[in-house]
Amino acid sequence: MFKALSVPSFRWLWTGQLLSQFGNAVFLVMGLWEIQLKDPVLLSVAGLAMMLPQVLAAVGGVLVDRWDTGQIMLWTDVMRGATVVLGLLLLLSRPEWQPWIIIALLGTNSLGNALFNPAENVILPLLVESADLPSANGLYSITFQLSSAIGSGIGGAAIAAAGVTVIFGFDMGSFWFSALSILLMMRRTMGPNASTRQTHREASPRLGFREGWQVVSQMRWFMVLLPVVVLANFAYGGGFILLPYWMHHHLGVTAGWYGITDGSWAMGMVLGGLSAGLLSRYALGRTVSILGLVQALMMGIFAGAHSAPLASLVLLIAGYGNGAVNTLMLAWMQQVIPEAVRGRAFGLLITLLTLANPVAALLAGLSLGVVPTFWWYALCAISGVAVGLAIWWLVPKNKSSSLTEMAGDEFL
Repeated sequence: MFKALSVPSFRWLWTGQLLSQFGNAVFLVMGLWEIQLKDPVLLSVAGLAMMLPQVLAAVGGVLVDRWDTGQIMLWTDVMRGATVVLGLLLLLSRPEWQPWIIIALLGTNSLGNALFNPAENVILPLLVESADLPSANGLYSITFQLSSAIGSGIGGAAIAAAGVTVIFGFDMGSFWFSALSILLMMRRTMGPNASTRQTHREASPRLGFREGWQVVSQMRWFMVLLPVVVLANFAYGGGFILLPYWMHHHLGVTAGWYGITDGSWAMGMVLGGLSAGLLSRYALGRTVSILGLVQALMMGIFAGAHSAPLASLVLLIAGYGNGAVNTLMLAWMQQVIPEAVRGRAFGLLITLLTLANPVAALLAGLSLGVVPTFWWYALCAISGVAVGLAIWWLVPKNKSSSLTEMAGDEFL
């Protein structure tokens, strides 16, 4: 797994994201906790601000295929750092606007992700050899999830220890450090596949959604699976928006325990990403479906949990399943989707998968006092079972089994 770190350009990208995601996690925990203290209903507005821009990932994918991927990542982080500076200055002059300033920054960060995330999926195969993609994706997933886990755990305590303004400043610095790392990445050799990038651009001067849709629609398994995955994302989107409210009002814990519990999910995803290289040698369909069913079981237990330690433990296990599944599926799709349209395809995939998230964010806050919060986590479990069973049914039992064997092959 750590072989990818021997590639200088990948190493710089990995280092920058390690700190950037840490800053994001600290800010997110602080932001959602402060918002629910002021007015829990505003959690819906915050969730909407974070999730609505995700549907623009299809636009981001088009831009990634049209312009230089590294430049897009660089200027996205520079601009996000600048908006945090503006938010901090506004907070110092108008502290009573704090919830709305936080919501605006969460939305700005999500808008940046609509550009940054498709670019990440495109650039990784350019940095490492194809055979190392599962391990590189696992390591990259660790970057995000480990930073999120530690950042979430520290974020709750940082509210009292450091204060909101310090957290603003740290988040700003993390974006600019990431931008510097991306700049250094661009100055290094971009790996064995990078020389083909300009050739693909010149061969496809007209870039739009149609080519991305053609690739996505040919993945018949995905089109059948899409409705249940959208339902699962809807449930998780609402459930995680309400997590600080659930921890504070149902379990009666402080911001510190909220950070630990939120971080447990991210730590589980770290462990799942770490094991992706090992799991890639087994039957992809069976492995993914079993892990999905385990994740669903854990969310069912979480819905009935009455203590923060138990809630943290089951989220750790559920996160493991989620992290392993995401890493395995991402590595496979990076191999089979043509590089010339990869940005558009991944951008469209992100948009399709997150279509229901803004609705979930809005309904989550509006459901407070109307529907027991318990049912959001029960829906996570039910939809997870549906996803696991659907994958088990969709993948033919006589197909090539391992991730390595399936590279370049039809999934269904």
